[in-house]
Amino acid sequence: MRKNTLSLRLALQMMQARSALLCGKPGAPGVASPGGLSGLDAVFEQAVKDLDMEQQESRVKMGKLMERARNRDAEAITELNALRSTTIDLYVRATSNFATSFFEEVTLQPNEQAVYIHTFRNQVNVRYIGQDGDARQVKAVKAQKQVFVDMRELTTDDVVYPIRDINLGTDVNAAAQATVDLSYDLANKVDVDAKTLVDASIGSFVTTGAKLNRTWIPNDRIITGNLPTTNLITLSDNGTGANQSNKFRLNVIRAIMQYCNTWGNIFGGPLKPTGTILVPAIDATDLAFEILPTGNTFNAVAQAVLQDYMQFDYMGYRWTMVPDVTIAQGACYPVLNRKLGDHYTKPSMDEEFVETDRRKNIETRAQMKVHNFAVPEPWRVGAMRVVYSSVYAGP
Repeated sequence: MRKNTLSLRLALQMMQARSALLCGKPGAPGVASPGGLSGLDAVFEQAVKDLDMEQQESRVKMGKLMERARNRDAEAITELNALRSTTIDLYVRATSNFATSFFEEVTLQPNEQAVYIHTFRNQVNVRYIGQDGDARQVKAVKAQKQVFVDMRELTTDDVVYPIRDINLGTDVNAAAQATVDLSYDLANKVDVDAKTLVDASIGSFVTTGAKLNRTWIPNDRIITGNLPTTNLITLSDNGTGANQSNKFRLNVIRAIMQYCNTWGNIFGGPLKPTGTILVPAIDATDLAFEILPTGNTFNAVAQAVLQDYMQFDYMGYRWTMVPDVTIAQGACYPVLNRKLGDHYTKPSMDEEFVETDRRKNIETRAQMKVHNFAVPEPWRVGAMRVVYSSVYAGP
């Protein structure tokens, strides 16, 4: 905003100088002003003054609002927090990939407790009976396990800045910048934790041991050899193939489709890709190496990739590559239609702490967020990582 204001001011000043040059300065000896343009420079000069006055009024208004907030004026605090909350929200949405892609946002009331109840049905045998109608009896017992999700407090360090400038008055910019920095770092830490949890959820599924701790319990008719045993997919042709060695390629998409289709409909609905793939930024252009622009005939997929390798149609889906600088080279994270877990928040308990010391001319600011992530074991099937390069060294 400040940069745009400065640009506008500079443009007005340049137009003022240009009009003065073209029209001539009023009263200058030997200089004739063209009819109809005389005094145009004064218009731009006044526009610059109006802009400066508007900036000053805005600064004074914000300064008074902050002073009222520091004096514990409830209405002023609410208005100031409303202004800042927009900035915080923008930063969360702009920087987060893993938290929003793999977790469902769940807002809790202050008195609500998150809990997962794990259970499973006992399969009932079905058989033919004789004319007497005699059949075996089984006791219906439903196994259950409850897992409570405890909330955690995530807090920033304190940021210290001056309250006022003795020449310009209340230092609005310092307070605003402190709020923005805290919001960014807090949102960034949330996304770091989300990625860490996604990586921890990648690996072999639990199919043995206590039933309530397993990823799934199959019906007798299911041939378990048809089901994936892990959500970590490593392509077998790494390092081989012309123009495909250790690069993101169409084989990655085929591997994603195979993983999703292998589950069939056992979860009550098909597991599908959304088409979004988080790709290491350094590998984002790799598809350009797979399709070479030679010859006169292209197939539809090759033509689409040549036109836009970041977004194209293939195997019935529109695929969008999202470059991410937080992912190690050689692996990608497809986003599927089932969330990996929940992101529980309690916005009513989020706080911003402000301590003012007028004598020392400093103000200390910190932010706290109440939240936690949770990944139930059966939901791990909703995430996957595809390793397509031998250079991949882990999360």
